[in-house]
Amino acid sequence: MEKPKKRVSPRITNQVNRDFERLILLSIVSAVSAANAPWERNSFGRPCWDPRIVAVCVFMKISFCRTYDGIEACLRSNTFVAQCLGVEQLLGHSIIARGMSKMSMSYIRLISRLVTFQMRRRGMDIAVDSSGFSLKTSSKWFDIWIKRKSEKKDYLKLHIVIDVDTEIVHHFTITDWKGADAREFKRLIRDLPRIHKATGDKAYSSRVNCQAVADKGGKPFLCFKANATAKAKGYPAWQISFEAYSDNPDEWMDEYHVRSIVEAVFSSIKRCFGPDIKSIKGWLKRRELAIKVLAYNIKRVLYIGKAKDLGFSLWVSCQ
Repeated sequence: MEKPKKRVSPRITNQVNRDFERLILLSIVSAVSAANAPWERNSFGRPCWDPRIVAVCVFMKISFCRTYDGIEACLRSNTFVAQCLGVEQLLGHSIIARGMSKMSMSYIRLISRLVTFQMRRRGMDIAVDSSGFSLKTSSKWFDIWIKRKSEKKDYLKLHIVIDVDTEIVHHFTITDWKGADAREFKRLIRDLPRIHKATGDKAYSSRVNCQAVADKGGKPFLCFKANATAKAKGYPAWQISFEAYSDNPDEWMDEYHVRSIVEAVFSSIKRCFGPDIKSIKGWLKRRELAIKVLAYNIKRVLYIGKAKDLGFSLWVSCQ
C-alpha cells in the first residue's frame, strides 16, 4: 500500500486532543438533546434516571475507552459533566450497564446522522471497505465441535462508506466474520445523496454494485477480479467501467487507489477507541462497535470545526 499523501494538520489535532474529553462531551450532549429519548421511563417503581443522561454516559464510556467502574469514577470526579447534564450527582456503573443493554442500534445510527448531517453533501467521492474487530471469546459451538477450547477468537466485521474529502463515516453495517462484503455495498450507499465516484476493492466488485453506483449518478471504480469480462448481463454500468479500465488501466487504477484512504479511517478507529470489543453478550458487541464509529465521527467533526474556527487548512502534505 502506498504511503498517505496527506494528514490532518498537527495544529488542529493538538487543539482538539488537549481538550478532547470536554469537547466530545459537549458534542454528545448536543446531539442527544436534539433527538427523542432512547427509551421511555418506567411508569411504576422507583423514579428512574432520565434516559438521555444515561445515553450520554454510555457514549462517554465507549468514547473514553473505560470500564464501567472506570467511567463511574471519571464522572464522579468531573464536576463539569454534572453541570452539562444539569444534575447534582451522576449515576453509578450498574445504571450505565443497564443503559447499555437498553440502547438500540437505530438510536445510535440516529445520533451519528445528527452529528454528521452538516457534512453530508451531493457529489461526494466515496470509498468502501471492511475490517475485523476481535472479540474476547471464541465460538462455543466450534469448541464443542473440536472437543476443546479454541484459542482463536471470533471477530465482527465493520463495513463502512466514507467521504474521501473529510474521512467521515456516513453509513456502516456490522456482520459476523462470514458476512460477504459485496452484499453490504447497496445497503451502505442506499441512503446517500447523489455521488461522484465510488471506489472499493475486489470484494465489492459485481455488476449489481456497479449499476447501484451509476443509479446514484456516480462512476464506479470497483477493482475487477482476474476472471472478469466485459459482458454487461443487463447492467450497462459494468461494461462501461470495464471498457474504461481496458482502454486506460493506469488512469483507472490511479482513481481506484483513492480507496486506500479508508484504511486510515480503520486505523484511527482502532488506535483511538480500541481494536477489540470488550462486551460479552451478542447484542452488546454490535452496539459497542457502533458507538466506536459514532465517537470517531464526533472527533472528525471536531477537527473540521476547529479548522474553520482557526482559519487553518484541515490537511497538510506528508511529503
